Amino acid sequence: MSIEKLVMDLLINDIGMDDVEVSLNSRLKEDLGADSTELVEIIAALEKRFKIKIPEGVIGLKSNVKDIVDFLNNVKVS
Repeated sequence: MSIEKLVMDLLINDIGMDDVEVSLNSRLKEDLGADSTELVEIIAALEKRFKIKIPEGVIGLKSNVKDIVDFLNNVKVS
């Protein structure tokens, strides 16, 4: 499964963003309605799923799904 698909599945199923349409261009705050608490949940779920540590500030409320995918591709997760 691609990283893109894994991230979108994580947002929809694990974080519960199933009531909005999630795409690569979806912004966490503006389009998906994430707040700071949900951002922490998203980061924790990504760290657990991909067994990595995401440095503070790399993913924020202004990020979009593509930013997350690009970061994960750059750290070569699988």
